[in-house]
Amino acid sequence: MAASALLMCLQLSLFVTTKAVNAGCQCVVYDGTFGNEYGVFTSPNWPVPYEDNINCVLYTFQAQEDEIVELTFDEFDVQKSNLECRLGDYVMLFLHLEEAAVDQKTLENTILCGKIGDIDQTHYSSGPALIFEFHTDWRLGNNTGFRGTYRFLNRSLFLIDGEPLFGTNCDYQFFRGNKSQSKGYFFSPLYPSTYPHNVRCAYHFMGKYNEKVTVNFEKVRLQQGDMSCLYSVDKIKVHDGKDARSSLIGQLCNYHDFVEFFSTGPDLYIEFYSQSHFPGQGFKASFQFNEENINLGLNLPSTEPLNNGLLLPVIKEPRVPCDIWVTSTVSKNGTFASPNYPNSYPADIHCVYHFAARGKERVQIIFTDFDLHEPIPSRVNRDCEGVDVLQVFIKVKGQMEKIKNICGKTLPHQLMSNGPSMILEFHTNKGSTSSKGFQAFYRFVSDFGIREGSQDPQSVCGFVFNSLEQTNGTLTSPNYPGLYPRNTECHYFFIGRKTEKIQITFSHFDVEGVTPCSADTASDYVEFSNKRSTASKFPRHCGLNKPKTIESESDFFRVTFKSNSRFDGTGFKAFYQFTNQT
Repeated sequence: MAASALLMCLQLSLFVTTKAVNAGCQCVVYDGTFGNEYGVFTSPNWPVPYEDNINCVLYTFQAQEDEIVELTFDEFDVQKSNLECRLGDYVMLFLHLEEAAVDQKTLENTILCGKIGDIDQTHYSSGPALIFEFHTDWRLGNNTGFRGTYRFLNRSLFLIDGEPLFGTNCDYQFFRGNKSQSKGYFFSPLYPSTYPHNVRCAYHFMGKYNEKVTVNFEKVRLQQGDMSCLYSVDKIKVHDGKDARSSLIGQLCNYHDFVEFFSTGPDLYIEFYSQSHFPGQGFKASFQFNEENINLGLNLPSTEPLNNGLLLPVIKEPRVPCDIWVTSTVSKNGTFASPNYPNSYPADIHCVYHFAARGKERVQIIFTDFDLHEPIPSRVNRDCEGVDVLQVFIKVKGQMEKIKNICGKTLPHQLMSNGPSMILEFHTNKGSTSSKGFQAFYRFVSDFGIREGSQDPQSVCGFVFNSLEQTNGTLTSPNYPGLYPRNTECHYFFIGRKTEKIQITFSHFDVEGVTPCSADTASDYVEFSNKRSTASKFPRHCGLNKPKTIESESDFFRVTFKSNSRFDGTGFKAFYQFTNQT
């Protein structure tokens, strides 16, 4: 084995030297791809099962000074003896190296074992060198090891298009001046490698007086899971203004793709916190400064979605008489309807209704009349195929996704967007002289359609119920009694007197999911806690079965509602009451 490893060093390297973790380590060095797009590395004997008692094989990847290393495991089968992979067989990665050398004092960044589904397949160095150690113990498990590819990437691909603030570790400012660019990228520290432990970074965006800021988080990889952002130790906060005292309009944790935020003015302030002991890859985000279109009128567009996910200001003539654009900067509420309403609508038309919000706002649609032509009502299928239909689209992972087809004559549930945009498309076939179409009321809301409680300025969707103001009342899911929005997290904080407890009784409960109401079952959920910012000891609730009456242990109680991007329901309505503990 030792002779084989040393032979590989001679074949694959240009005699690059490495300092081993201990004197017993053998080395394999890769310092080029020999004119190919990528190189290949394998475990000893691959694809034949590797041997036992491999003390240490070091794989060293050495790029140029202006490059970083990308490492991808395409196949992985390393015997797993324990959950943390620190005993038995393992692959130990060192990603943050100042030179191509490791010793006993060098801290690893991650340890891998198990099957390909158990690991993150792709890893990046923060500098020009990456090293990983392969170790096996005496237990022979007939595992084949690993095969992967490596690339050397230009570090300029991950430079932040802003100015670093003097005296800070990772704070940046983005001016919109005559010489500065109107768009660009910004990243978490060391991206695409893992971010450091215990850092706080701030990103200041400052546009001109007539501009707005658009930010698109194209990739967020913090701590994987479906935990609430309220007690996540790694998170991103987006403020609609100059600093952290401005309104909180977004909070990201866990994993996300293509999440957009739009400022209401020329400033946006973003904070990134890292306090976990197992950092993730971080985030990649784009920004753009847009001049606001000040033209008024329902049919004049203010924004239009482009392929890169950003909203840019445009002005164009309507494609058809009912190609409608509505932005919250022009009108906070109003009505819209099918063509010719309340008379019958034309045949063979395609109408599009675009709604664009800003800041924390969501688009809420409430139907007041709905009457579409049904050739044979009893045979109309649930997907509304082959009939006149109103389709609803929201943006999910950067793409407009249809979430609902509405047809027939039944008044639909009221709707709410999951972010700043929503599109409705009206398609007709032959038409009918007896069907008058639809009419709806739109409004841009910042309270998520929740009417009781005081809105918490420290939360995106948070509401405080204080017994000093009201001792009983109701609480509802966002947009109740309509369908709750997807990708939404709301918190309800109950604060009583020292002698009081909180009692909550549900009268309606329709939260999509199945027990145990986790990400594994693609479930939305409601959970309860006696602590403000720690995980709940109560079981989560989802589905159609109403929870039994819940009572707090003391004078504080928290209810959390969290939905994903998969399904929706009508949510919940509950009655709360502050009661004396005695």
